Amino acid sequence: MKNSGESGSDLGKRLVAELGTVSPASRINWVVPHADLSFDGQLEWDLPGARLLLNVEIKARSLVSRDDVRRFIGPSAEGIPLVAASFISPAARDELRRWGWSYWDETGNVLIQNRDPFVWVERSGLSRNPNPDETGSNRKLLSLKGQAASVVIVKLLTEGRAPSVRELSRQTEVGVATVSRVLELLRDEDLLKETNGGPVVINDATTLATRWAQDYSFMKTFRSRRYFSLLGEAVARDKLRTATFEYALTGVEAANDFLGSEGRFGALPVSDTWIYTSDRDAAERALQLVADPRGNFLIGECGFLGQEQGRRSGKDFVFAQPWRTVGDLLSTRGRTASVGMDLAESLERARVR
Repeated sequence: MKNSGESGSDLGKRLVAELGTVSPASRINWVVPHADLSFDGQLEWDLPGARLLLNVEIKARSLVSRDDVRRFIGPSAEGIPLVAASFISPAARDELRRWGWSYWDETGNVLIQNRDPFVWVERSGLSRNPNPDETGSNRKLLSLKGQAASVVIVKLLTEGRAPSVRELSRQTEVGVATVSRVLELLRDEDLLKETNGGPVVINDATTLATRWAQDYSFMKTFRSRRYFSLLGEAVARDKLRTATFEYALTGVEAANDFLGSEGRFGALPVSDTWIYTSDRDAAERALQLVADPRGNFLIGECGFLGQEQGRRSGKDFVFAQPWRTVGDLLSTRGRTASVGMDLAESLERARVR
């Protein structure tokens, strides 16, 4: 959509300021294009040894779904295609990334990607629209970060499908209204197959898990805390083997255990012990834990361990369900996130055998 030169100029100034924080020594110019060109503006970004052209498409409304992106997406004849909007949702950002587009929104979400020369700039802003429009979108579920949503997502990832909304509600012990709102969000983001009122079927488990992890995390969703044990790590872990309170290990240790059951070596050495429990106080007493931001015991309190498929038994410990561990790991960064992706791929291979 072509915009006025004034609005394009204002946007250009904000983009110039954003990129200027990435490379203060670089030179950036905002250029209003000729009327016969299809984009709304162009950024000329001179970096050491390279010059990038960013063709900017300005959207007057927020981009909140994959369909919003697909309505305008396409290849760029030259330069780096970049869309700018007041807000771009996690689903829309993921779709733009898949098409090779860059993006920027006024809440601070930024991705500038280019292969040759290689450039990758990524920053995170808001995941929820600060100014929902008047279509009633504010009544919809805006995020998958909650514990109830996580139970529904893990069930769908584990089974791949569910007979109906009511059956999914019964199996997860999550209210029908909440389950419906979770599924509505997943449908809006094209993460469920269209079955014309039939069963609930996911499109692709890894894509769904990756999208879920954009909102969810072991640390934030369950307000996890770090501790060290007065008993020492080895003794505390021995006590965990015979614990009388409900718990389940997750994180790298849980991933390594599952991969080991598949005949594979652990992908990464275990440095921290991640524990779900239904009774944090009991865990603190039994393991003699003391809160410490540098401790290597992470405890998150949850309410799903007693449910069907809430946990699984290993040789020495009890573990969280593998797909929950995938989400826990994917919500991190770096090597632990790669372990989560490795686990997701193993689970998908096991499903199709």
